[in-house]
Amino acid sequence: MSLSLQAEILSILIGIMRKSERNLLASIDAQIYDEALELLNKIDKDVAADLLVHIIIVSTSSTISVNELKLLLHYLKTEDRIWKKHSVKLLNIFKSLPYRHGPDEFFNFSGRNGSGIVLPPINIWLYQNGFTITTWFRIDPVANCVIEKEKPYLYWFCTSKGHGYTAHFVGNCLVISYSKLKEKTFQHCIQFEFKPREWYMITFAHEYQRWGKSSIHFYINGQIVSNAYFSWSIESGDLFDKCFIGCTPDRHDLTSFSGQL
Repeated sequence: MSLSLQAEILSILIGIMRKSERNLLASIDAQIYDEALELLNKIDKDVAADLLVHIIIVSTSSTISVNELKLLLHYLKTEDRIWKKHSVKLLNIFKSLPYRHGPDEFFNFSGRNGSGIVLPPINIWLYQNGFTITTWFRIDPVANCVIEKEKPYLYWFCTSKGHGYTAHFVGNCLVISYSKLKEKTFQHCIQFEFKPREWYMITFAHEYQRWGKSSIHFYINGQIVSNAYFSWSIESGDLFDKCFIGCTPDRHDLTSFSGQL
């Protein structure tokens, strides 16, 4: 394989890895880090070596495991006082490690069939004076997705009869819903442009008033963006046995969240 073709393939691979967190995590699962280190010791040309080192730097920009760190240190170990090929280039990885971006821990949702988190049943919903749901999230859309058909759910807390609390996206709009027996489903649309591959902190603060209208206050990145008013809480003795994060009970790809929480 010619040097120019090697460089082109490696450059395209770097671009794919940088495009989204989904691609980066998939490449890490495919053990691209191990493969890049192995190839580095076989390549003589500096151009290809620089690109392989770049691949290793990109793969460690999100996280680096203990085994990966061991492999790196083992590569840098001299044999008969002789460095392996391009060892000096690998030292740049240690310069980039302190500048990792993003959270230390997160859940990654593929947005495919069967993705999402299934929670155990909730016997009694603890209302008291209200409750708050808060999370950081990042939309990482699936390639070739059909926005008009998709309705990804952030959460679904309901009884087997479908009464409860949900939140889903319709395009760039986040819709909060709750339904209860013998009443129309309450829905409120939060008009906010959530950009793909950016982290947002959202908070839904439910405040109950027994003798008047209850309210929900919506915060994005600590700033209140919307308020909604509705009747008293869902009063149900039924078990909240349909509790999901990032999906609905059918766990279909059109209703599954694609991104990180």
